[in-house]
Amino acid sequence: MALKDKTPPMIVVAIDFGTTFSSWACSLRHDYEENPTKVHVRQWVGGDRISSKAPTTVLIRPDGKTLEAFGFEAEDRYAALVEEGAYKLWYYFQRFKMKIYNDSSLSRNTVIKDATGKPLPAMILFSRTIQFMKEDFLQQFKRTLEGRIQDYDIQWILTVPAIWNERAKQFMRQAAVTAGIRDEYLKIALEPEAASLFCNHCPMKKFVANGSEYASISTFERGSKYMILDAGGGTVDITIHEVIGNGKVKELHKASGGPWGGTKVDEAFQQFIIKLVGNTVFERFSKEHLEDLQEMLRSFEVKKREIHLDKQYQVVLRIPISLIQLCEGESGNSLEERIRQQCTTSNMKLVNDKLKVDSFVMKEFYTDTLNSITSHVLSIFENEQFADVKSIIMVGGFSECHLFQQAIQDCIPHTNIIIPLEPDLSVLKGAVIFGHNPEAILERACRYTYGVAGAKKFIDGQHRQTFRKSCKLGELVTNVFVKIVECGQKIKFNDRQPEQILAMSEDKTEHVFSIFVSEKPSPMYITDEGCSLLGNITISGLDTSVPLIQRKIAITLMVGGTEMEVEAREIHTGKTSKAVMDFLG
Repeated sequence: MALKDKTPPMIVVAIDFGTTFSSWACSLRHDYEENPTKVHVRQWVGGDRISSKAPTTVLIRPDGKTLEAFGFEAEDRYAALVEEGAYKLWYYFQRFKMKIYNDSSLSRNTVIKDATGKPLPAMILFSRTIQFMKEDFLQQFKRTLEGRIQDYDIQWILTVPAIWNERAKQFMRQAAVTAGIRDEYLKIALEPEAASLFCNHCPMKKFVANGSEYASISTFERGSKYMILDAGGGTVDITIHEVIGNGKVKELHKASGGPWGGTKVDEAFQQFIIKLVGNTVFERFSKEHLEDLQEMLRSFEVKKREIHLDKQYQVVLRIPISLIQLCEGESGNSLEERIRQQCTTSNMKLVNDKLKVDSFVMKEFYTDTLNSITSHVLSIFENEQFADVKSIIMVGGFSECHLFQQAIQDCIPHTNIIIPLEPDLSVLKGAVIFGHNPEAILERACRYTYGVAGAKKFIDGQHRQTFRKSCKLGELVTNVFVKIVECGQKIKFNDRQPEQILAMSEDKTEHVFSIFVSEKPSPMYITDEGCSLLGNITISGLDTSVPLIQRKIAITLMVGGTEMEVEAREIHTGKTSKAVMDFLG
């Protein structure tokens, strides 16, 4: 018996595949029924630290296929290879998830370059990472579940940003299937939705300007509205939910956001160090002292969450001795001298391996990122229909940053800023809850206008002459955007959109329809500005026994879930089948 037969899974396993950090978590059905927030999260060991997440870092053997290590272990193993001078044939990837964000050319053949510039198919990289997570879970729970667990007992959940398009979602699903997770036992969870579900079940710490107190979304009255701001390492996802009750919510504002996560702050810090020591020195340091670089970045990761907006003080940043020595050996000047040359004020000083900087210097690393996020949040609140949104729930690892919290509070001062006790785990734990109850998101706002390329009777003076076509059916205008669902439209879970009747233009047993998207509500042609090809729908086994003019296909689009589904019905035979969608080319 399969999960698709509505049998509740014995166990749900969620994989949060993040830009900076990743992990998996799980819960048994009886634990979920007792307490939805009772979720087991994998613990990772890196040096002298234990963490609920590991760096999204992968080391692949020279064969380009075999994953050697993941996370902290991958960082340490590669650093050892660099020290031994044996690293050049190995593949080493860090923070690679964003490589498929908004990539209009994303396909099964997309390649990503590793730390040394060697290309590897992205599908291999992503599938091996998911496979590692899958096997790591099975190994951890082998003794507990041995002899009792079958494929159909596990519901796998894979998280993706809500602002990702269908092409990126299909890529992740294909990677998971390649990793050995059967398609029917896999669901995609949208990150801010997962976080919202988790927050609906647990007490949370409320951040206010004059101190802290406790609050819980679960105490919100039915009809209360709140913004979910999911700020991870790579992306910031923002949406607005309304409380329905019984742990269920509906989406009021389509997911939006951008690539404004915490890694942008890391990049600004790295550019700051490069400016101090010089590009040549930093490149040598990165290659010859990778372990020291990793330690410097880990130390900065802690510092960047502690910085405050309204305080002026000195921040101490650790600079590896190896970098200080390289700087002096390469340039002939000590790092201390270079700092004096570049900084005429007293806001920066090097003492041994400690770089002491005024806090305003550190705050500059955040400027572009925070400006992008606050501008976007303000644009949403300018909509009068969200005037009664009184709370912002901040989740994701970047939301632990005090500077970020204060910036949002100052941006929208009339709102309560609520932050879970473990904001970096909200998505992961919420994804497990979603796996047990995928119908908890009762309604979503469609992110795009979806349609298919079609044709209709040509009307002189109304339609574009360049799209005019003569065929057996008469004079037609082609390249018409046949709208199926409109951006912003509210769609309930499992809602079926009205059928769109499409005429057949060729006498074949297989027909391919192209599906298009637009951020505009009513495009006329598929070539209009803002329209883009999403992918193709292939319908096979069509009946050709009747004249072409009598043959039509009804297309039904289902976009109320986290992934699009399409159903096709051949009108003259009544035959209905799931159409095969391909967004990856």
